[in-house]
Amino acid sequence: MSKKEIRDIARQRIKWLYQLALEETKKKKYDVARSYTKLMFRVAEKSRVKIPRTIKRNICKQCGIPLIPGLTLNIRIRSEGKGSRIVAKCKLCGWIKRYYFKVKRCQRN
Repeated sequence: MSKKEIRDIARQRIKWLYQLALEETKKKKYDVARSYTKLMFRVAEKSRVKIPRTIKRNICKQCGIPLIPGLTLNIRIRSEGKGSRIVAKCKLCGWIKRYYFKVKRCQRN
């Protein structure tokens, strides 16, 4: 097998493991979901493939559980002066991630 074929298989395996982890999280089997995410990172490491940003952002960096809003994740929007931020907090371990963004104001004529 060529490197390209191996990496394609690894990408498919990563997506498949992420879907399995999401299903197990919805069933509240957090240990199984955590083992799937660990295996997913290990497959990516061994095959030297980057995990897609959409998947990587939806996994808790501390406990390794897929983050599902309302089930394992609290989301709050905080506004401060010129900018605002989205605060995401894991319900299981308390890990916090803040996403900052600027709010564009409407100009009056």
